[in-house]
Amino acid sequence: MKLEEWFSALRSKAETIERKWPTASEDEKLLLADQLFELRQVSDRVVDLWLQFEEKLSLAIRRIKQLEGEYPPADESQPGTAAPAKAKAGADASPGGHHDHGGDAAAVNLGAIQAEAAGRPFEHMYRKGEGFYQLRLYQDARQCFAELVKESPDWESGRLYYAYSLLFSEAREEALREFRLLSRSAQSPVVAAISYNAIGCMLAEERQWLEAAQAFKAALEHHPGQREARFNLALCYLQDGDVQEALETVESLLNEGDSDWEAQMLWLRAARILQARDETADPQPPDSLKLPTRKLDSETLREMASLYESLGNYHRAQVCYHFLAERFPREGWAWHGLAWNTWLIAGTRRALTLMKKAISLAPDNPDFAFSYGWMLLFDGRVDDALASFRSILSKQRDHRLAQSGLITAYERLGDTPTAKRLAAPFTEDGDPYIRSLGYYHLGRIAVAEENWRLAEQYFRRVLPHSDHFQEIPLYLQLCAAKLGGPTAASELLQPETAPGAGKFPDAAEC
Repeated sequence: MKLEEWFSALRSKAETIERKWPTASEDEKLLLADQLFELRQVSDRVVDLWLQFEEKLSLAIRRIKQLEGEYPPADESQPGTAAPAKAKAGADASPGGHHDHGGDAAAVNLGAIQAEAAGRPFEHMYRKGEGFYQLRLYQDARQCFAELVKESPDWESGRLYYAYSLLFSEAREEALREFRLLSRSAQSPVVAAISYNAIGCMLAEERQWLEAAQAFKAALEHHPGQREARFNLALCYLQDGDVQEALETVESLLNEGDSDWEAQMLWLRAARILQARDETADPQPPDSLKLPTRKLDSETLREMASLYESLGNYHRAQVCYHFLAERFPREGWAWHGLAWNTWLIAGTRRALTLMKKAISLAPDNPDFAFSYGWMLLFDGRVDDALASFRSILSKQRDHRLAQSGLITAYERLGDTPTAKRLAAPFTEDGDPYIRSLGYYHLGRIAVAEENWRLAEQYFRRVLPHSDHFQEIPLYLQLCAAKLGGPTAASELLQPETAPGAGKFPDAAEC
């Protein structure tokens, strides 16, 4: 039997036990428990044999390299020296999404410090702990490295493994203590930098952005080439509201040719926040982000598409979604994005087929059905649009976009009493954005009725969210002209994005 088949059989046995357990009798549960215990014994034996094999393999490789003159002899008189190690980005486990030390993967690649272990006393203990760590058996690794640092307290890479094993075993205070000790005492600048980076990530998880940033800066002072600390520093700046610093820091990564999609996404998000705060800001993207290409990661393409849409650059957003639809032909969101931007560029005829494709892939998504109805409405097919919006509301009565579509349709039909009746509940909603949407509709209806004073009052109430209703300054100018008075210049400026805005991005033209 092949190794893969053997492990597959073991997994199947475990799944069978799990499946039978809920309906098993007490006697049957005893038998199942025995089987589960046997599987645990098998697992423990496999791990033990693998560790023995790994130890023998490492020893054989080292001896062969020594015979061939490729392996330098270890200098046991300087236990603090270590070969370069690199902190490797793991899964996003911190609230800020940092390149950190958490997640499912062994987030720190310490394997590059192997030269330090070769030929030293207690090497077998180091190898055993390293094997447990790589298998993500962090409790076992913790025990091994605890014994190691007791016998050889100056073994820096062993202590670094110990610190991470503590962290992954949920012993955060002990881990932080070990990282702080290493950051202050390690002779290896790389070990010190990795320790400072870990400290920064732990502080970032607690949203202590300023303190975390100081730790990442310290990591870079010890080892300027540590890219993970630089990325984390940029992310800290962004979380702390220092968008310009975040942009400049992550640009230094991207300008070095870094194609890391996380760094690309960070730049895009920072650029979008900066432009939301200051319309005159025009951050120039690094070369890797100047144009959407098929080489970009899917998440980067989605973020680019979102940024381009917010800037009104629908042609480039369309290109992003075109590439995404090629990669994800069975995902409705990719076709929806392509359809929506195609409609903004070329109109209904070309976009409707794409939107139907999106709906066919996600027939239960009411937002896709709304977009379809919205296109019909602006194509003059008001009755078909009404039918689409009513179909959505028959399944989801409180779907605000569909309700908004109905209001706009009745406006088009000249049925202002019905449009007012439908818009009135919006102004009593607990969500400030929904209230603004209601006042926006009522303002448009007042304009249609040439009630300029009332229209002006409604539009002023929309001002806090005028970044989503870009016609508001024009409507206020129109009202002021009709009423014979000037409009304050400050009211024509687009305010910063308000908290909670952007929940219904497609409603901007409702």
